[in-house]
Amino acid sequence: MKKVFFSISILLSFYIKLVKMVSTIANPTVPAQLNWTYTAEDLKKLTEKIIEDGKKISKQIEEIPDDECSFESVIVPIGRKMENEVDAIESNIDFFQHISPNKDIRDASAECSLKLQEFGIELSMNKKVYQKVAKVIENIKNGKFKAPENPEDKRLLEKIDLDYRRDGLALPDNKLDELKELKKKLTNLSIEFSRCIGEDKTTYVFTKKELDGLSEDFFENLEKTTKDGEEAYIVDMKYPSYFPILKLAKNENTRKTMMRTYGQRCKPNVDRLKEALALRLKIANMLGYPSHSHFKLETKMAKNPKNVLEFLQNLKEKLQPLAKEEIKKLLELKKAEKDELHEPFDNELHDWDFHYYNRMLIEKEYAVKDDEIKQYLPIKEVTEEMLGIYEKIFSIKCVEIENPAVWHPDVRQFEIYDKKSNDYMGTVYLDLYPREGKYTHAACFGLISGYDKEDGKHVYPVVAMVANFSKPTATKPSLLKHNEVTTYYHELGHVFHQICSNTKWSRFHGTHVERDFVEAPSQMLENWCWEPEVLEKLSHHYQDKNKKLPKNLIDSLIKTKNVNAAISNLRQIFFGSIDMKLHTMEKEDKNLDIIKIWNDLRKEITLIENLQDTWGIATFNHIMSGYDSGYYGYLWSEVFSADMYFSKFKPIGILNPEIGEKYRNIILKNGGSKDAMDLLKEFLGREPNNEAFLKSLGIN
Repeated sequence: MKKVFFSISILLSFYIKLVKMVSTIANPTVPAQLNWTYTAEDLKKLTEKIIEDGKKISKQIEEIPDDECSFESVIVPIGRKMENEVDAIESNIDFFQHISPNKDIRDASAECSLKLQEFGIELSMNKKVYQKVAKVIENIKNGKFKAPENPEDKRLLEKIDLDYRRDGLALPDNKLDELKELKKKLTNLSIEFSRCIGEDKTTYVFTKKELDGLSEDFFENLEKTTKDGEEAYIVDMKYPSYFPILKLAKNENTRKTMMRTYGQRCKPNVDRLKEALALRLKIANMLGYPSHSHFKLETKMAKNPKNVLEFLQNLKEKLQPLAKEEIKKLLELKKAEKDELHEPFDNELHDWDFHYYNRMLIEKEYAVKDDEIKQYLPIKEVTEEMLGIYEKIFSIKCVEIENPAVWHPDVRQFEIYDKKSNDYMGTVYLDLYPREGKYTHAACFGLISGYDKEDGKHVYPVVAMVANFSKPTATKPSLLKHNEVTTYYHELGHVFHQICSNTKWSRFHGTHVERDFVEAPSQMLENWCWEPEVLEKLSHHYQDKNKKLPKNLIDSLIKTKNVNAAISNLRQIFFGSIDMKLHTMEKEDKNLDIIKIWNDLRKEITLIENLQDTWGIATFNHIMSGYDSGYYGYLWSEVFSADMYFSKFKPIGILNPEIGEKYRNIILKNGGSKDAMDLLKEFLGREPNNEAFLKSLGIN
């Protein structure tokens, strides 16, 4: 929870500058179009003003007499001033560091975000405010004031009280001061860790010969140079370069060199992570928890480390026998190729081999080639068809804004409306291509969370999806590989979780659910990308829009869904396990070698050895950006995503708007205003189970 106060006067002055009002096609609600022309100095001034006025409002709450502390006098102002009105502004200030083309603005955004997070920590440690919250609960118990009747109001009171207690407000004052400083240090480390990855400019020069196997369009966006007198190219470590080389480069040493260079980025992050681990453990101990994982999991569906470790161990044991068979099959391909090339065969599937022989297996046994399939998946047409599918399933309309005011010419803007009522639901931005300084992965950023204002009117969500798909070239549009289409579908799932949500308080809006459930709605929607009717609908050959993916290609592609699924899922188990191993430690180890732990655990779990002279953990951003003791959640939530899809959508019809609308109104609309388990039970009509999940992995 961001406990940053914001006065009404500052909010109004901010919106005079921030929000440009535009016309609506349906109702009195006026969609807000954000202004992206802020300078670095604007961000700094706004941040200072937020902090200045926040301190004044904090003082006002502290001075409420104890006998006047009620839900209306204390909790409502906290919900409105500390959360609803401020979170949107903080999110916008923070967003610039991830997307602005201007480095000065990115730096200012990061600096301001750090200040606001530190200020949020300071306010979350305000014992006088917490004492007023505690007094509200006491006054309600004593019958002086009524408890809130609205279930979401009641949940707000419970969660605010829990947050304050987990923030250490029961500690003596001197310990609170220490805790505050520890959290500030931790925040700073997290920002430095992420910035190091985002601004990494590592490159490697490969000759054209070394890149044999790559298609010609791969070279169109690369800078030419020479190496040892030969034609060569400067290759960065971004995904559009990294994965094609691992999949297609025939030269094994090229793949190994690419993986080594990729794995040797951001070495200073190793020490940052070690320091963060020590800080997290110290904070957990101060709050009465034996480890950081015990603290983090208290508010998750999993509840405790034991449940998570058993979950991961059980999956590992069931998947490893199958993974050994998959590795054996890939080694047969490797041996055949080495024999044909008259090269020595070492009978080892290396890390840099997997993507290459996995691709070869798919092409040979299933006649599926990424380069062939992507000809039918130009990003513009895929986007239109994908949005059309979401429109049908969720009974919504997506209206693109012409000549939008955005932060970069590549960005597209859409307003979303309810199909039946024509009511405005929110705004979506799509920023899909890589550029220098931009966030390097695919993600959904909530810029404004929905909530009810004091006058009863609703503030609607604004969401941005950021990705790094290959740029269009002079001769071809951006063409998506099938796995990129799946990523696109997944992130749009987060987008529409935000858009379709409608809650009274911003802290419960959209994806603000238990962290180990947050991926379930998006993971469920990935299943559509493996359905024949959806693949046929999405596909349009870039040279002939009427030409669809041939049925034989679609059938072959679908058969690849679970190819080497055990290896892939063991990789996810590895990420979840390294996260848990580091965060279940109950004593600080000053000699902790996290690089060795990373490399050893990788071999133990995935059965594939990591390059020993690399430090992949230095770019494992999840562990420093909110997924600490939470990475297991990707697999955990897959249990529920599989149950929802195979139990409800698959039997009735994957594009059936009736079940889609039920899903929207139960799972998406409620956001985190109810427990995820209760929403699942309501949607499924029973207790959720793992049968569909295990079946989807090929486990009986």
